[in-house]
Amino acid sequence: MPMIVLYFLSFFSTKARLALGEIVWDELDAKLPEAVGVIEDDMPRMEQFSKLLDKLSQHKKKALKAWIEERIYDFKYRGADLYTSSEEEFERKWMQIFNEHLRVLKSKTP
Repeated sequence: MPMIVLYFLSFFSTKARLALGEIVWDELDAKLPEAVGVIEDDMPRMEQFSKLLDKLSQHKKKALKAWIEERIYDFKYRGADLYTSSEEEFERKWMQIFNEHLRVLKSKTP
């Protein structure tokens, strides 16, 4: 689906909003240093993320926020009941990463 169509559909459709949020995440993530999952080590990434957010429209910020919140919800409530230690470590890392990005994003959105 072309980006412009997805952009306008996301005003009305939750599914389109989440799809737009994922696209925004992928675009921002490509411009940022790799996420580590440790708050202190991810500070340079968070500072750059904050600066990139200043350039986004409110609509894209809302779509990104919805997508990140959906990822966090997935980790909390849609995960498997039994994890291996490596799966649990992966989940904790990405929960930390998404929570930090959401914290910064919430500070930039009304």
